[in-house]
Amino acid sequence: MKRIISIALTSIFIINFLIVKGQEGELGEFYQLKQKEQEVIIEILNLDVEKLKSQKKLEEITAEIEKLNVVIEEKEKEIDRVSKDIEKEKIILNSWFRFLYMSGTNAILSLLLMAKDATDLLHRLIYIDVVTNYYYDKLENLYNLVKHKKEEEKQLAQERELLLQKQEEEKSVIIKLEELKRSKDEVLKEIKAKIENYQRILEIVENTSSSLSSLDFLLSSIPKLPWEKLQPHDVKLSFFSAEATFYDKDVTNLFRSYDEKLRQVEVYFINGGFEIKEENKYDAKGKFEIEDNKIRFVFDSIKVQGIMIEGNLLQKMVEGYDTTLSFNVPLEGWKLNHISSEDGYLKILLKK
Repeated sequence: MKRIISIALTSIFIINFLIVKGQEGELGEFYQLKQKEQEVIIEILNLDVEKLKSQKKLEEITAEIEKLNVVIEEKEKEIDRVSKDIEKEKIILNSWFRFLYMSGTNAILSLLLMAKDATDLLHRLIYIDVVTNYYYDKLENLYNLVKHKKEEEKQLAQERELLLQKQEEEKSVIIKLEELKRSKDEVLKEIKAKIENYQRILEIVENTSSSLSSLDFLLSSIPKLPWEKLQPHDVKLSFFSAEATFYDKDVTNLFRSYDEKLRQVEVYFINGGFEIKEENKYDAKGKFEIEDNKIRFVFDSIKVQGIMIEGNLLQKMVEGYDTTLSFNVPLEGWKLNHISSEDGYLKILLKK
């Protein structure tokens, strides 16, 4: 019979608990969430891989830009050196022209007339032509060299511009990947929060049977405990009344000595009531009432696996259990008049 009551208790608790939690979604959604979690994790990993690739590419582009900057700087130095050489050659050529022409045709004629013979004259003419052409050719080559190097510099600058554009594009890609990853992280965070909630439900459901079985044994044992073995303290007697005090530690020992299953039970008398608990299983609170000249535990709330049970569900849970203490008034003709509890002790008042 007790087993049937325990099973019924478990079923009532689980059904009512899942009805409350059902407002957040069906429990079957848990497995869909687990699958979605894996999908989002894979997406995040892919984004991380893409980001690493983009960062590597960005580093390569940056390194190429730095190399180009060095080459362009070297080209600028070369152009500057060649430009200086051109200026030097211009000065030399100007000096040569001044030698040939500043004194008019007399200078050239004098140079030619100084020839010893026709052969020497020819040699002098060839010499003037060779020297003149040499400087002209040299200047032309230098100008061509400058032109070539400026074209190379321009081409390198264009390559650098393209690389700078690619650099900005990769930076933009990384920013987008980071934004997308942040959004996926938020999705994953929400999924994990829901999964944790469902896992808590599953853990509660898994542990509920054991907890309610222990609670069932406790409720079934209350009327069977040898309450007559409790020794009163601070007994006060008068002709019309009697008062006795009972300590919660004595009641705890009574529970624990009754059965191995109650070894972890703790009983506390508190102001206006009691608390009976077993760590990690249940925590029951209530008050004492006098009924048919007997003391009865009346439960106001029971917490099972962190879930507070009150009201109608609590009434269904304790329905069918006798929570009356099998404690008879030792004085014939006397009746229980009042019962009060404070932290650590309980006072019972008897009257004729």
